[in-house]
Amino acid sequence: MTIGRLALAIGFAILLAPPLRAEQWASSYTAHDYAKCRKDKGNGDPISVHRCPGKAGLTVTWTAGDDSSAVEFGAKALQETISDKAAFFEVGKTIEWRGPKGGRPQAAIVRYATGQSIGKLDGSRLVVYRLAPDGASCIIGSVDARKSDANAAARRLANEKAAGFRCGQDARSED
Repeated sequence: MTIGRLALAIGFAILLAPPLRAEQWASSYTAHDYAKCRKDKGNGDPISVHRCPGKAGLTVTWTAGDDSSAVEFGAKALQETISDKAAFFEVGKTIEWRGPKGGRPQAAIVRYATGQSIGKLDGSRLVVYRLAPDGASCIIGSVDARKSDANAAARRLANEKAAGFRCGQDARSED
């Protein structure tokens, strides 16, 4: 076989080969009874703050008031609203941790019950968080959890954006 034919054969083999896949990401799960986690000393306001152990040494901070609750991750969580799609939020007890198979989680997915008025949480959102190696975290975006492909959409968002998302700089996505 001549060098030209060999080069042509290699070129066709490369074109016909399946695309290289990005690093395989996997999920693991934890369930939390936030109110049973270590409680922070309050400053007299009605807000309750509890800290729970999460995956890979990450702290899950649960903040609850009379009308809403939310979680944050790590020591340097960006203070931000959960979503512009609702006014009140109730965080779910299960956290889905996403990251390279066998590696440290780079994202967390949490389900929130949502609503526009107190006592009427008639919606649901999957909120995707970026978990940076330095302990920083922020919201990448959220997905309407009532859609049939919501879990897959939230995982895609985590897989595609978590590693490179810049907290406080990049725009988050909400459907």
